[in-house]
Amino acid sequence: MKIIETISEYNQFISECSSYDWILVPTYCNGNQPVYIDTLSVLYVYVLMRDEEYMIVFNHTEGLKLPVDLLQEFPESNKQFVYGKKKFKTALNRTNIIDMDMVQYFHNNEPIVDDFDTNAHEHFTRQFSKFANLNTIIPISKHIERSQKISQAFLDAYDYYHEEASFASYDNLMLENYFQIERNGMFVHQTQYQNKFPNGIIYNGYAYTEYNCYTTTGRPSNRYGGINYAALNKDDTSRASFISRFGEQGFMMQFDYDAYHLRLLASLIDYKFPDNVSVHEHLGKYYFQKETLTEEEYNESKTISFKQLYGGIQSDYLVIPFFAQVNEYTKLIWKQFNDEGYIETPMFGRKLFSSFFNDLNASKLLNYLLQAFETERNMAVIHNILLRTQSFSSKLILYTYDSFLWDFNKSDGADFIYMIKQELEQNGKFPVKLQIGPDYHAMINVERKF
Repeated sequence: MKIIETISEYNQFISECSSYDWILVPTYCNGNQPVYIDTLSVLYVYVLMRDEEYMIVFNHTEGLKLPVDLLQEFPESNKQFVYGKKKFKTALNRTNIIDMDMVQYFHNNEPIVDDFDTNAHEHFTRQFSKFANLNTIIPISKHIERSQKISQAFLDAYDYYHEEASFASYDNLMLENYFQIERNGMFVHQTQYQNKFPNGIIYNGYAYTEYNCYTTTGRPSNRYGGINYAALNKDDTSRASFISRFGEQGFMMQFDYDAYHLRLLASLIDYKFPDNVSVHEHLGKYYFQKETLTEEEYNESKTISFKQLYGGIQSDYLVIPFFAQVNEYTKLIWKQFNDEGYIETPMFGRKLFSSFFNDLNASKLLNYLLQAFETERNMAVIHNILLRTQSFSSKLILYTYDSFLWDFNKSDGADFIYMIKQELEQNGKFPVKLQIGPDYHAMINVERKF
């Protein structure tokens, strides 16, 4: 183990090791702060093939301090496997950086188990939890010990890494999207936020989210500071504390997909719903055998459709062309899954192996595949939107399955709203509804055609 704390030591390390692949384990000053807030304390580097270890010191009481911008001198030609790529992007954002958890996830559908803290880490956390930069006083030797455990855990999965398009889509496009959304933060009304979320954390007026894509289907969870941002209550005033950072010049803007899973499924089975007719109205005509539905029948149509979608199609509904095709598609993918031992996700082609799941049946497989398709399509759409909106002030601040929340700056104008709608809808194939409001709770529907 070599400790690097001078420029000359750093330059020698770069010169000797740049042609080999690395394992990187960052330790941040605080460790629990969100994206764009925390900074590096030390960085462990294991050089593959040379079997050498280094610890680079950036901010720690036991060593000299190197400037973090030295990371920009890291080579771009080798592979650098990092523990927590999404957060590490705040320090270094390169295409040759690969997420350790993603390698493990593609191998067994789970991230590396996060259970590496030493007794010293646990002791310091208990005794000095309110210390602003706790990791800068925990002995470097203990950070080395923890980093070595993480490195060894990854080496067990390293042989399963394959350079393939599906992996790149998840490791690059997907993690970059979540990184961009997280760093935008959600501006809050401080008093309301603290009343609703007494344990919530605010940084300079912002609350931050944290996406986890390492779930059964890749559909992300989103929690930070004890708050589940993927399930904020619509009925109480929990959402009211999230307001525009632009003051009177801004408002909250949300797009929601209409009957998203039904339309995604129609796309998979090549079924065409009629234009300018609600999916629930279209299917309701079959359910109730009539052309015009009452409001109660329309709502009941939603319930019936989702029961078929998530609970398996009842025989009575197989006479409906849409569900007849869904049934055939379900049987097809179930056969493929059992014959070949895996099935590929529709857009990015990630292999979902039978070893990933317990107690799976044909209906569950369809739902898992549908959730994966939803997520992958959303990632492609968000990627395009982020590219097209780089020069605008408005921020995408929350993505939740079938809805997208922006902190909108009025100076961006109606053309910005139209552009977002256009990207989401794909020529009307996936129609969206627009809501706006002064906060995330007081949202009203907007019927204007953009």
